[in-house]
Amino acid sequence: MSTCRNTLITLLFLALASPPIKAQLNDTIGLAELQRKGAAWLLSRQSEDGSWLGQTGQPAFTALACMGIYACPQYQEPAVKGQIDKALDYLVAASKPDGGIYGASGSAPDKPKARRGGSGGDNRGGSASYAVYNTSICLSALAKYNRPQDLAVCKKARAYLLDAQSTEDSQPSTGDSAGGTGYGSNRRRADLSNTAWTLEALHVTEHLDREPFNTNPAQAAKAGLAWEKALQFVSICQNLAESNQSAWVKSAPVEDRGGFIYCPEDALKADQNQQPLRSYGSMTYAGIKSLIYAKVQKEDLRMKTAFDWVKKYYTLEENPGTGPAGYYYYLHLFGKTLTLYQENTIVDAKGQTHDWKSELLNKLAETQQADGSWLNTRSGRWMESIPELSTAYCLMTLALLK
Repeated sequence: MSTCRNTLITLLFLALASPPIKAQLNDTIGLAELQRKGAAWLLSRQSEDGSWLGQTGQPAFTALACMGIYACPQYQEPAVKGQIDKALDYLVAASKPDGGIYGASGSAPDKPKARRGGSGGDNRGGSASYAVYNTSICLSALAKYNRPQDLAVCKKARAYLLDAQSTEDSQPSTGDSAGGTGYGSNRRRADLSNTAWTLEALHVTEHLDREPFNTNPAQAAKAGLAWEKALQFVSICQNLAESNQSAWVKSAPVEDRGGFIYCPEDALKADQNQQPLRSYGSMTYAGIKSLIYAKVQKEDLRMKTAFDWVKKYYTLEENPGTGPAGYYYYLHLFGKTLTLYQENTIVDAKGQTHDWKSELLNKLAETQQADGSWLNTRSGRWMESIPELSTAYCLMTLALLK
């Protein structure tokens, strides 16, 4: 009898000591299963021409899907590699004589509408309205797969992005866009989201400025200057008076110190209307990621205060500052930025230690639909109610957790 009792006590102890099932997802098998289900669904949504959501006229959707599938188990299958090659051919076919990679008119998924606490957007139609946005993401996808036949297209796209950078001459009234990029190629009204996409594309193609891909030192010098100017723009998107003398910072909320906003031009307009523009999560992570790519050290005040903001508003339940809007874009930037930052745990403002990779993996497992897709059921803003887009973001995020 005592043996049975001891056995029951032991089993009870083990049950209480075991972590919940969700926590056990933080292993190779659980991660691979999430990827497998998500990739299977996404591959089933590819169009005959090789695109995803090709009807929108935005090849960036196809590029995001390609990057999401890259690290998934199915990519090792010859048939799937054929599907991806067809998608990459679709991107190459969208390359224009000016070097940009873009299509017909449509909407971009992370293009905000004017609002307090967020940002505005360039509301003009036409294919060139989103030329920089599409080119940045398509170039990143082509660089990830690194097919030899795409080299010329990649070099032209890189040159296009360098030429798309805003200058003070293109924004003479305030100069707030100088150094950044916006959705279009007219070098006006830059925003942090597009600048972050552009800097990522430039970062992953830096090798194209060196031998054997380039023998002209002037090209590398031009890229170096572009990074310097971009860093200036990123800095004026941060609520930090020590490094940002912009008028809007003077009235910015103290609790937002260190956070990043979407567009300094919007912040200036909001300030004139006595409605300060608030920092929010996805843009703060985009700002930190851009600082890292620009080789800003952790000891730099811009980096330290930005990470203080991250600790203060640490959450995986929403995009802090916008609620459910842009949630999966936020999760992707959260994962990518913290991976680059190289910190395995974060201690939040309440002193709680977070194993952010495990928490992020569990959140992606929790929100995956039964068919393997993800979609934002709480907010359709920024197109996240379109499952192809949200699923691509989530697969890209899962790849960071391996």
